Amino acid sequence: MVIFMKEKAAVAIFICILVGSVLGAGLVEATYGTVATRSATNEALAIIDSGFKDYLVGATFNGVDEQILVATKPILGFPINGDSYLVLSSGDARYVVTGDTSYDFEEVGGVAISDGQPATGQDVYDVATLRITLKVPDGATTLMFRWRMVSDDYSPYNDFFYSYVEFPDGKKVTAATLPNGTIPYISVMEPVFVEVNGQDGVPLEEMGPIYTAKVDVSAYQGKTITLVLQVGDADDDEVDTAVLVDNLRFIVTSSATPRGQEYLQLLTLARLWTLRFFTFHDSFDELYANATALGVANETLSRAMELHQNATSTMQAAWGNYDLDTVRRLMWSTRFIPKIGLVIKAYRDEMKAIRLLEDAIAEIQQ
Repeated sequence: MVIFMKEKAAVAIFICILVGSVLGAGLVEATYGTVATRSATNEALAIIDSGFKDYLVGATFNGVDEQILVATKPILGFPINGDSYLVLSSGDARYVVTGDTSYDFEEVGGVAISDGQPATGQDVYDVATLRITLKVPDGATTLMFRWRMVSDDYSPYNDFFYSYVEFPDGKKVTAATLPNGTIPYISVMEPVFVEVNGQDGVPLEEMGPIYTAKVDVSAYQGKTITLVLQVGDADDDEVDTAVLVDNLRFIVTSSATPRGQEYLQLLTLARLWTLRFFTFHDSFDELYANATALGVANETLSRAMELHQNATSTMQAAWGNYDLDTVRRLMWSTRFIPKIGLVIKAYRDEMKAIRLLEDAIAEIQQ
């Protein structure tokens, strides 16, 4: 261990000398705090599959801002789905994507945890942790995402990627593992590492395969869970490791629900009645304006408006109090079943409003 520490210290000294000579040549000095304004919510949304973004409850990040980056530049097989993915690094995440040495690609003065390496118990430094809280959809069996480790480090400096899911009953299940069930860290990744060789401009030396993380969530449908993504340096705060993450999603199957085919029938009915509601709702304003211009009685107009407004608020309540524009999108992109009784009531009230105006107009035009 002492031999490795001395070797690494020598590398660090060499880097310091090299950086000093570069700065002396007039290039930009590395600085902190220059990343674009970021939020953990946006970072979570960047990797969640489009069909499940509405199930995001919240997200938090603990670390230095430079350690997390929403990236769009294609590198090493990412993004997997959509146009963005996440870089989580024990150094500066921007360096991973750009190779720009004006960023601090060594220690970033981040979070340190004594004995914090989850597999070996080593002290860890520059730990970056993203916590993503999600509501499990009805019918969901599995939470999944794709990940790849990229690193400059070597054993026994066991930089790690630790990902797990926290359940509301206190249970914790590891999400990202190697095929043998091991948490990924340098010593166990070295047999599967391959040289990056500057592919896609990535400056780090080695990368592992793209893996799929899976966790069974079938017992927690309708409940809230938290996915934790964490990366850190072990035994040093210098040579870094990053993880690319994307395509966070649920696997939802009708057979996973207690009602089986009844689930799909309810979902189909909810969409059908909601679509019928919008057919009437979207014609109300024009019809109301025509009725007003033709001199329909104020009492009739007031009653029609009351039915229309009641129908709108009822439909919003049926779909979780979203605005109607969101309901239009939600009804096709989610497995969430609204309150069917409220959906039907909203449809009937909207239909009554339209029929009331149509009958009043017809009576005037006779």
